Amino acid sequence: MYKGLNLINQGYETRFKIWQEEVLFSWRWWFGMCLSILSWIIWFLIRRGNSSDRLFYSGLFIMFVSVSFDAIGMQLKAWHYIYPMFPVLPAYLPFDLCIMPVSIMILIQVKPQIKPTYKGVIFAFFASFVGEPFFHLLDIYDPIYWKHYYSFPIYFVIYLVADKLTKRNDFTLLS
Repeated sequence: MYKGLNLINQGYETRFKIWQEEVLFSWRWWFGMCLSILSWIIWFLIRRGNSSDRLFYSGLFIMFVSVSFDAIGMQLKAWHYIYPMFPVLPAYLPFDLCIMPVSIMILIQVKPQIKPTYKGVIFAFFASFVGEPFFHLLDIYDPIYWKHYYSFPIYFVIYLVADKLTKRNDFTLLS
């Protein structure tokens, strides 16, 4: 058991050295940092104050699911990220914790009378067929055997669940 843990530790040490030498402060690292900060600045500028709590509640769900799916996909060697923001986290955090939740929260907030299924299709299309190829083109994301169209139904379902979470009326006050 300890031999396996030592091998894992050696792998992390090697990954950290490579990250320090080749990723940290590279233009791709700065690009991810800017995407992260700009996403949340945009959110805080255009959000509606009266619905922020509900939207952020769904945003937390999106973040959790996105990071979890990224970890699973990387463990299954379906894809990997060449320029991660942090060496010990398996996900591409600018997408999982910033771009994806902010995009969905903005879509939910804008034109709420439009059916969630339509917005879900729009989000899934752009995330799958524009976002993933864009990050692949920049050499940030490498789909090893993953196809962009595999992501479409996943993004669609994530959007629908997030939308449903914002419309819940089941919360009661704590006493």
